[in-house]
Amino acid sequence: MPTRLVFAAFLALAAATASAETFPDRPISMIVPYAAGGSSDVLARLLGERLTRALGQPIVVDDRAGAGSRIGTELVAHAAPDGYTLLLADMPLTIIPAIQKGVRYDPARDFTPIGLIGTASMVLFVNPATPSTTITDFVALARKEPGKVTIASGGIGSTTHLTAELFQAKAGIKLLHVPYRGAGPALTDLMAGQVQSGFTTLATASAALAAGSVRAIGSASEKRIDALPAVSTFREAGIDLVVEHWWGVLAPAGLPSAVAARLQAALRDTLAAPDIATRLAPLGVTPAHRSPDEFRALIASDTARWADIVRSAGITPQ
Repeated sequence: MPTRLVFAAFLALAAATASAETFPDRPISMIVPYAAGGSSDVLARLLGERLTRALGQPIVVDDRAGAGSRIGTELVAHAAPDGYTLLLADMPLTIIPAIQKGVRYDPARDFTPIGLIGTASMVLFVNPATPSTTITDFVALARKEPGKVTIASGGIGSTTHLTAELFQAKAGIKLLHVPYRGAGPALTDLMAGQVQSGFTTLATASAALAAGSVRAIGSASEKRIDALPAVSTFREAGIDLVVEHWWGVLAPAGLPSAVAARLQAALRDTLAAPDIATRLAPLGVTPAHRSPDEFRALIASDTARWADIVRSAGITPQ
């Protein structure tokens, strides 16, 4: 290799090392690929407040909604891998490539996992007028009236839609899918009785549940949700359905290891704070404790899982 190339490489390495040692020395952007006010935005602002203290630089939450989270996600995937642009990701990161054409990111290849934040199990809610108080009741109703019992979702290919498809496959039933433009409108019509059922997280439906506008009849969790102790899991009802929505922090691929380590330590310490579980509880979110490698494995497994479900449900990418 010519001397000048060796020297250039040395200078580049020295600059990267110096940058990592002083990181961060300016504000960090945390991209939220959804509109302000949603659960991801709330989580980002809670974390941003804590990470600002831990890192000594402001965490600026930047909501970049569009295309079901694709716009903000692609922005981060193609940003400079310097630690100053982060993504508040959630499970649709692994769904979008299966349901949309021309996606410009690969969930596993194009990101550096910083850490998982938490999880929230999907819950099946029904309108109180629906004659079902348990999963068993609901399945019996669906079998009695195949293709007539309605189930709402936040849109074709959304987490709520694919959870419903997985439920039907596992339970051997056929429901009438009614897609909406978001979980909020779906919940509104569920409360009004325009549809009979729908999956969503407790974070989304907690106010409606407290008001008695919806009834929770089953949780797609490993064990019963602490906030819903009387609501059985699908496994307890003999249906092997476990779907946990997750949130985590990602950076662009190629992030220097020292910068990644700094961010990972700050997030780990933040999540270990004694009051963080209390702050997350109203959102129905349980803090997660998984290594970056475990987070990477989760992303890979979910990407494969949802691609299989999209194919089996006959959903055509748009």
